[in-house]
Amino acid sequence: MKRLHRALCVLVLTWASVITVSAITWVPEDFTCPIDNQKNTFLVVASYGSYIYSYPSKYQWLFFPQTDSPTYYICKKCHLATYMWDFDSLPKDKLADIRKALVGIKVSKAFGKYTEVPITERLEIMEKVYRVLGKDDAWWETFYRVKGYHYGKAGDEAKAATERRKSLALIQKELSDKNSKAPKKLLLYVSASMKHFLGDDNGALIDLQKALTTKYLSASETAEEQSNAEVGLNERLNDYIARIKSDKDKPRLFDKSAGGDDH
Repeated sequence: MKRLHRALCVLVLTWASVITVSAITWVPEDFTCPIDNQKNTFLVVASYGSYIYSYPSKYQWLFFPQTDSPTYYICKKCHLATYMWDFDSLPKDKLADIRKALVGIKVSKAFGKYTEVPITERLEIMEKVYRVLGKDDAWWETFYRVKGYHYGKAGDEAKAATERRKSLALIQKELSDKNSKAPKKLLLYVSASMKHFLGDDNGALIDLQKALTTKYLSASETAEEQSNAEVGLNERLNDYIARIKSDKDKPRLFDKSAGGDDH
């Protein structure tokens, strides 16, 4: 699972507008909950293609599998909820504290299949779990963006905006950190996306234009990878600028209110 997540994070920078005719497929697999030893059947990824990089969620810099319901596991007994790549690899020394965090947790409905529980409910439980795990600001920025995306798809504009403001605050904090090693070009793209979805198109366009003149630099990537990322991001930036200008005074791009979806 972790290898899949890492591979997607690397590849997404270089796949700009590729579309193929295929589908994401999932298969069931049994897991044992590390909290209460309950047996659960979850879905795992069997196949996917490069089309995932063209889905509208790219305008929030979010991609499969974070956009898909099966990614968010929840135990049918104790309601432990995590990303699929973390469920069976939680640190043992944190299990007692996670167990305490789950006390009193309830879901809105009895369920047979875990995907019946709304993603937003699973994400709220996940937030309690990951607080125990002590994640850093970069992790939380993405998580808030994920929550904003799913609340937006659910049609809850107020909660979507709350989470997006949290994401934006962390992005701005990172942008102001002179010692940050995160690629500034990508930070500006994400900042612009959150501003756009919060209704600040002028601010979004300023960030996007600035990103176009900012070189993509990443100490963890080779020169070739950085060059490819530069080309891919510039294509995405120009597309975003054009979309914002053409969609002015219309609902936010691809939230439920705009009638958009990823599939």
